[in-house]
Amino acid sequence: MARRKVFIGVAWPYVNGTLHIGHFAGYLLPADISSRYHRLIGDDVLMVSGSDCFGTPITVEADKKGVSPKEIVDEYHGKDEQLFLHTLNLTYDLYTKTDHPNHVSVVQDIFIQMLEKDYIFVDTMEQYFSSKENRFLPDRYVVGKCPFCNFEDARSDQCDNCGKLLSQGELLNPRSNLSGEPVELKETEHYFADWPKLQLFLSQYVEEASYDWKEWVSSQTQAWLDEGLKPRAITRDLDWGVPLPKDRIPIDKQIKNMGSKRIYVWFDAVIGYLSASKLWAVFEGEKWEPYWYDDPSRELKHYYFMGKDNLVFHTLFWPGQLHVYDPNLHLPDVVSINMFLNLDGRQFSKSRGVIIDMEQFVKDYGNDTARFYLTLIMPEFRDSSFVWHDFVDKTNGILVANLGNFIHRVLSLQKAEKKEIFGNRELSKDIASYLDTSYVKITEAYEECRFRDALDVILELSQYGNKLIDKAALWKIRGSDSESYYKHLYDLNCIILALGYFMNPIMPEAAIKLLEMYSLECHVWPDGVHFALEIERKLSAAQIPGEPEPLFNKIEYPKELIKQEKELKQVRGEELEKLHLRSEEDVGVGAESEELGPGSVPDSGTASDGENNYPGKVGSA
Repeated sequence: MARRKVFIGVAWPYVNGTLHIGHFAGYLLPADISSRYHRLIGDDVLMVSGSDCFGTPITVEADKKGVSPKEIVDEYHGKDEQLFLHTLNLTYDLYTKTDHPNHVSVVQDIFIQMLEKDYIFVDTMEQYFSSKENRFLPDRYVVGKCPFCNFEDARSDQCDNCGKLLSQGELLNPRSNLSGEPVELKETEHYFADWPKLQLFLSQYVEEASYDWKEWVSSQTQAWLDEGLKPRAITRDLDWGVPLPKDRIPIDKQIKNMGSKRIYVWFDAVIGYLSASKLWAVFEGEKWEPYWYDDPSRELKHYYFMGKDNLVFHTLFWPGQLHVYDPNLHLPDVVSINMFLNLDGRQFSKSRGVIIDMEQFVKDYGNDTARFYLTLIMPEFRDSSFVWHDFVDKTNGILVANLGNFIHRVLSLQKAEKKEIFGNRELSKDIASYLDTSYVKITEAYEECRFRDALDVILELSQYGNKLIDKAALWKIRGSDSESYYKHLYDLNCIILALGYFMNPIMPEAAIKLLEMYSLECHVWPDGVHFALEIERKLSAAQIPGEPEPLFNKIEYPKELIKQEKELKQVRGEELEKLHLRSEEDVGVGAESEELGPGSVPDSGTASDGENNYPGKVGSA
């Protein structure tokens, strides 16, 4: 019987273009690591998500290509499904999409429940109108200057640069994203969610739930509550989206031009977590209720994974929607929100072409290599940057030279040995203690979604093993002190098996391959009550690997980037030369030392920021 029911909800990506590694590091990889961990320790997991089909990015892309939004959805949903389930091997139980009739039905049900309980009301609002196109424009169709950070290309609902949510009318110099012509505000009638009515309930919820959240997530959520929640429009003048259930809306609560209105994406997308659970149950012949209703006979826990731009929708709006729809539904426990991953200081953006294609990256370097580095630099507490030099250095200097090298050294030393060498041996007490301590540290990290810390435990353990080899000088005592030699091999093999289990959530392919060398499976972790003892039992049932194969291979710096970097150095050199010509008074002391060189990181969130201080670490060039 499973220890817990664990629901994992993963953010729903827009299906409007190629996904980049920022999406992978931001929410896809963290969710998959969590899913794999919980399955390995015996929890009963349901992980769902799907394609967000109704966001205005889809209609913008459709307009650009001169096709229907449905054609865009069908094209990219198929590509994303192939990428997630087959290339990346993400452990979804269901990956669906928001234009599925099941999702539309559940969204309409929640809308009606909130309307009937007076948590939705009718009011007018000003929305951007284009005289050129003769229509109201959705948020992504309007751009202008952000009033908070002066970013020139902010959307009318949110600034991609500073992350601030914007209300209609706040954008400076608004213009149509289609024609480039100025737009004006005109009044239109819509449905509004009455969030002030839920202020007290959500304040109590956040106070109780946020102890499982990152501090910055809690503080930003609390800031919204401190400011006071305000009503928010949940419909827009669109022809692509979840239609209003007109036949179920009382006449006195119907709005004008209902046929041209749609339920807006921010309200409908989060409902996908519940609708996908119900659809999974239909497909699998299972019950969805155990994942959504508490039962005193077993623990139920909900995890959600998304980027920081979706924070308020998951920490406040989604719990509010659930509570109104059915007060007995389980609310989010761990809302694991990451900051943004940038590309050498620039923000990843599909629309602006600043991307590293996720599928190509994995095909070029392998799934586990990608997962290793993106976990190492995961933006858990602040924005971080992907830097090509750092990726090569960390892969070769840590993944290969530390973790892979330790395992290969041991397996190469003993490849001709027989299993009998381990008969009647016991793990050294200090090493048993180290393994038990490592188990406690890594399970706490996985439970709390601190995946960088979990990777640190793995790398520290492999470095510990490397030190043991060097200290014992196994290559010297192999023929002169067989008892000590075989004792050390026994200890080192226990460390390797522990690594095999610890690695699985982050680097599953290497973990499975490693344990298969020992003729062991990796479906369930050893019992953690006596972890070191369980590892010894695993070793007693294992076969000694024969000729070992490297788990990881060195990589080379991409040739096409060498030219770009040389050009960048030349440009920066010219800039430095100009700086030298300026007076010290203008430049200031130390201006040159602050200049960023190739491979440098313009923020403090990368793997080379000094946070991962285990031996063998290689800094950026």
